[in-house]
Amino acid sequence: MKSAIASYCLTMTHESPPGWPVRKLLNEYKRYYACFMLIRNYYAWHEGCGAIPNLARLKEVSGLSPRQTIDLVKVLRIAGLIDSDSVSGDSRQSILRPTLWLLQEVGRSCIAFLQAYDGLHQTAHASRFRSTADDLGILIRRSGDRVLEEGTTIGLFPTVQNMAEFDCGYSILVAVMAAYYGRASGGPPFPLTYDSLAWRFQVSRSHVGNVLNHLQNQQLIDAERTPSRALIDEFEKWCEVEMTHYATLASRLSQSGTGGRQVQ
Repeated sequence: MKSAIASYCLTMTHESPPGWPVRKLLNEYKRYYACFMLIRNYYAWHEGCGAIPNLARLKEVSGLSPRQTIDLVKVLRIAGLIDSDSVSGDSRQSILRPTLWLLQEVGRSCIAFLQAYDGLHQTAHASRFRSTADDLGILIRRSGDRVLEEGTTIGLFPTVQNMAEFDCGYSILVAVMAAYYGRASGGPPFPLTYDSLAWRFQVSRSHVGNVLNHLQNQQLIDAERTPSRALIDEFEKWCEVEMTHYATLASRLSQSGTGGRQVQ
């Protein structure tokens, strides 16, 4: 299990692509959740079992205030992460459609968990959802349905959720864990300097310092940035639960043969 989680950490800590800082935008819990639900809304409608995925529908499930939802949608449009299509026969109804870029960025962790699961169980879930955008969208839709019915998984893991509430806080946490697993296995060192993490996640050095200091003040890491036993246990359980969650959904989708047209 530890090697699978280590693989997940390395996948999730790849440096951000150059250009617009999309990961800084999306790697914050409330904004990520709202985008997750935007994708969920679109694919529920796309599959014929949901309301029109417009701004009003997103406000109902985004977890943000109405004003925050409007502001986020504006930013997503400017960044090219969503398109707006009109409903046939009703130009007043504007559909919020996720672009391929948004699907890929929101779905990065889902696919990384599937890839880790595949490595443990000799399955091949990740390749399907990496190569077919609509399949990934439907996977997110099914996960979003579960969240609306039962609540979030991350809520069971308070430290992980707390870190996710910082801009790129979850990413920095995963980097700390990547360094820990690298040392434990005798692999190459994973750099945890302010400069390296700021460059990797497109945030400021001072922000990296604030996040690491928060972890140290909470006694979750020591001065050498080694995670505490409690943090290791919580993070590993979180990863195990998420791997199982997405693998279960992926298996059900494979059995049903669900798929659709490609998002452009």
